Amino acid sequence: FVTPLVDCVLTGDEAKDRKLFHLLNDIMNLTTRELDRVQGHLRQYILDDKGLVLICTFGLRGSTFPNMITQRAVPFSLSIHQALEEELNVKSTVGATFGKVYCGVVGGLERHEFAVLGPSVNLAARLMASKDNPGILVDKNVRLLTSQIFFRPLTAVRAKGYDEPVPIFEPIRNAADNQWGPKRKHFVGRQNEVKHVMHVAKGMLTFHDTSRSSKLLFISAASGTGKSTLMVQSAEHVKAMTKKMKRRVIVSRNVSHDGDSRIPFSLFRSIFKDVLQHFKQEDEESQASMLSRNGSNSPDSVDFSISGQWDSLSQHTQSTKSSTMSTGATRFRFICSELNAPPEFVEVVGKRLLGLRERNENGSAVSAKRPNLQKIVEFMADAFVRCTRHANLVLLVLDDVQWMDDMSWRVVQAVFERGENVLILCGSRPPSSNPLSVDPEFWNDLQGRHREEGKYSELSLVPFGEPEVRVMIATTLEFDVSEIDHGFVRDVFTTSGGMPHYLSYVLDTIKRNKLTVRLENGMIGMNNYVGDDNKLGFGSVGELLLHRLDALDSSVRTVLHLSAVLGTEFDLLDAVAAYEEMFGVDESKRFETAMTLRESFDVAVDEGVIEQSYIFGEEDDCKEIMDEEDNLCHSLGNIRISLKGRRAHPFYAENRRLRFTHDSWKASILNVMLDERKQEIHEHVAMSLEKELDDDEAHHRGDFEKQIRVFKHWKSSGNFTKSAIFALDIGGQLMLLGLNSQAILLFDEVLDILKEMTDEGELDARYGGIGASVLETIDPPELEYLIKLNITKGKAYSTLRRGVDGAEAYQSALDTLNNSPCAAEEDFDRSVSFPIFSGLFAVLKMGAIEQDDKCSFEKDLCKKFVEQARLNGDPIHYGRALAMEAETLGRLGNFEQALEVVERIKFIYDINTQHAAICKAYASDRVAQSFCHSINFNNALGRTREALEICNYIVEEIVPKSDPKNIHNMFCLLYALIFTLKENGFALKARDLFQSRVVDSFKDHFGEGGSTYSKPMFRPILTMLDLEMRDDQDANEIDELTSWALDEDNFEKKLASCEIAWATFCASPMAVLGEVCFGLAKRQGETENRNILLQKAISLVEQSVANTASLPYANMYAKGKLDAMKNFQNACK
Repeated sequence: FVTPLVDCVLTGDEAKDRKLFHLLNDIMNLTTRELDRVQGHLRQYILDDKGLVLICTFGLRGSTFPNMITQRAVPFSLSIHQALEEELNVKSTVGATFGKVYCGVVGGLERHEFAVLGPSVNLAARLMASKDNPGILVDKNVRLLTSQIFFRPLTAVRAKGYDEPVPIFEPIRNAADNQWGPKRKHFVGRQNEVKHVMHVAKGMLTFHDTSRSSKLLFISAASGTGKSTLMVQSAEHVKAMTKKMKRRVIVSRNVSHDGDSRIPFSLFRSIFKDVLQHFKQEDEESQASMLSRNGSNSPDSVDFSISGQWDSLSQHTQSTKSSTMSTGATRFRFICSELNAPPEFVEVVGKRLLGLRERNENGSAVSAKRPNLQKIVEFMADAFVRCTRHANLVLLVLDDVQWMDDMSWRVVQAVFERGENVLILCGSRPPSSNPLSVDPEFWNDLQGRHREEGKYSELSLVPFGEPEVRVMIATTLEFDVSEIDHGFVRDVFTTSGGMPHYLSYVLDTIKRNKLTVRLENGMIGMNNYVGDDNKLGFGSVGELLLHRLDALDSSVRTVLHLSAVLGTEFDLLDAVAAYEEMFGVDESKRFETAMTLRESFDVAVDEGVIEQSYIFGEEDDCKEIMDEEDNLCHSLGNIRISLKGRRAHPFYAENRRLRFTHDSWKASILNVMLDERKQEIHEHVAMSLEKELDDDEAHHRGDFEKQIRVFKHWKSSGNFTKSAIFALDIGGQLMLLGLNSQAILLFDEVLDILKEMTDEGELDARYGGIGASVLETIDPPELEYLIKLNITKGKAYSTLRRGVDGAEAYQSALDTLNNSPCAAEEDFDRSVSFPIFSGLFAVLKMGAIEQDDKCSFEKDLCKKFVEQARLNGDPIHYGRALAMEAETLGRLGNFEQALEVVERIKFIYDINTQHAAICKAYASDRVAQSFCHSINFNNALGRTREALEICNYIVEEIVPKSDPKNIHNMFCLLYALIFTLKENGFALKARDLFQSRVVDSFKDHFGEGGSTYSKPMFRPILTMLDLEMRDDQDANEIDELTSWALDEDNFEKKLASCEIAWATFCASPMAVLGEVCFGLAKRQGETENRNILLQKAISLVEQSVANTASLPYANMYAKGKLDAMKNFQNACK
């Protein structure tokens, strides 16, 4: 039901009446236009003594569609309401409901009409006509069936045909407007700062700058100084100014919270979903036309005087969201297609990082391809720019960026560098005491050249002075400024420290308790105000907050304790679920308990402790309810929407977003709670949130934000085992995406649980930072997780090529194993410790562990590993231990003994049954790689025939049965083989193998932008083999390769960090590069380049000889090549 609010009374004045007729006709045309867009039906357009009423329907024959409520009915309600006001200057009220109704003919034979009848029709009319209708009202069922729209819950109403009060809701088109709470009614001070932001925005809107470029404004302020309020007010003033100038602005906001630094791309979960709402499909010509129409020289544009029009500026603006697509996931898929993003972006970026859910999600496995992190950053920036390019100005408002993760900072940097119309407002506590995760180089550029170019500026907020405090007292208490007594001002200023937010607490308390009085001098002061004594009743804001909390009922305080543990911002339904978990609420009492809880929150809202945001239709959880064929067959009275998880809760429709009005409330509550009580509540919260994960495991298990949220509560509860389980799961996913640093932070958080239990005086008896007394108390499962955490942490460090840190993590695992009494218990699984030995061996090969001349550490490590694996009896681990022993013997020059060990491996290794398990335990098939090492052993002993036989065995038996997606393993398998084939005249075969099994396979599974440890070696190896088997390269190709070989940064420097790691498999990377230079030198003829290349080849191989002194075969190979090069050099003289 829609009623345009127009005066339809005929006046008898022909001109006025004709104007009314035209308006009524325009309303009809506009309504049919909007209905045509969504294929709805206009049931009635009637004008009578009650006014003008339009009845529109969806679901009749010809207007029944999948996702009808979300994609058509609700968007129509929003668009018709907005279009009437913006195009015809006609306000309206709308009532929308969903249910089964009678549709057909009513009346007699002579006179009848088509009608729709039923309880939901009556309710829609009641909502439309309600005196409390703010514009649009919907019922509970529309709210349940809607995603992508935010709602504000209102007081339930009684309606004809319903036994109980009917919950009603107001849909909100732009929920971001309420993300930080309502705009301050009495905003005092900071005019200069707001005007500064407006001047920057106006300069971008009018192209006063010499070039179109984005700008960044950094606002630094201590907690309570009013930073967030300033940013809200600035954004509203910029929006209002832009509207006055008849330009298009997009505002997107985000507030980071403590813990977001652990969530990769945390900022863009909200920002990206927000800008996707603004996405428009348009070609380049229409885009250019739009920019021309809205440019500074457009005849429709209007100039704006910030100083002159400040007081008349209206801050009430309409949303500009205009996407033509129904869901965030749909729009995201289109963006991926338009920007030619790899298919895996929909899965990894859309679902895991941004939390976008596909409607037809079937729990399929994650794509094997892993996007490169830099590619993700660039894609997000490009997508942001693409979604907002139709606007004249994009205002990106980011608060509390001191908690923003480093990947989000990288995207912000990319948006800043690539965008042309983006003004970024960053609010933060002082960076000196709250370090940012921003790239230091980018931060230095902002402080330096970008500031000089006018693209960066800073604002530092300071507390109010007494004059501003006086104005705020007068404004809040509704007195004239001249009436406020100086002593009153001084006391309020002293108590609040001039901090605006704390000042508002003080004044709110004074106003609530009616503490003001007119003094004998005629000024306004405090009751019983005498002398200079402070009569406020409290010495500080902290005391004031505690006093107000103590005055609350115990049930309200209990709810606030739970809220403080939940965090700064949370869903009411999360609090309800945790409360049910805490007190064991029966199924039959869930709704009653939730209502009681809501009443307590209402009290907290009235007290100003909590504020309410919107509730919203969650796209993530709407899969089950979007089957309209099921939904449309139910009536309002007995509707049975298929729900599960959160939506199955009887209080779901009443859900809303709640948050503390300021962190100081949360901090005050937590400070008075016992640590044990906080841990207990954290445990109940974690249990309730984990149940939600389990209800929809296929989706939530791939959503980092939800997983990390549960992990954070388990960690805060002190539950080491549950924290470790989540950390290992989440950390493993992060490592697959290349986010190893973030994974390490998670592992450290869990390890800190045990480290913090260690007595400070127990300095000499710590193993991996954990005291011996703590290790004596842990049980076998806890020890297993402790070892796994350190092992996985070591793997992450090793992937980052931080071998020393990796060695420390592996050694910590070994130390805790050797010093935990429960390791001797029968139910302890010793196999969890085997990766320790393999990990230490890997970092040893990286050169991270120093050894004596006899290699005592390595020998002892092998001995322990082989013995432990033999006792365990598992061929997976025993084979790995023997492979490690063979490699160690080979590195010590004991080639015969090494070959004997490889022979033992042949009897226990079965690739068909063991390959996958070995890769799972050790990341690659270390056992199969022992055969590759045996190629080197035979070559060292001069047994070329045997070496070639092993090459054939690997090519025919091992490679075809190995996982083609494990590129690192495949590279290790083929590395030694390539050199042996090359040296024996089979370079073409070697190249074909390497190209198909490594290079092409890598591109197939990970794409051009993918990453793997061996990737920097691809081009050098292919070039080495090409130069070995071909001599027909044209001059241009040789010149290109020569330029590459002589570029130190893109040549040897790229491989310096992996020199030792690959030298343990065969030739070192420096030797490979030396061969490339040597091959190019031989093709130069008698030129200067030949001498340069030859000298560089000799230099590189000499480096290889020096680097591989402790690796006999790699050293032997390098010396052989060095002799050949020097002989060639002598022959050229």
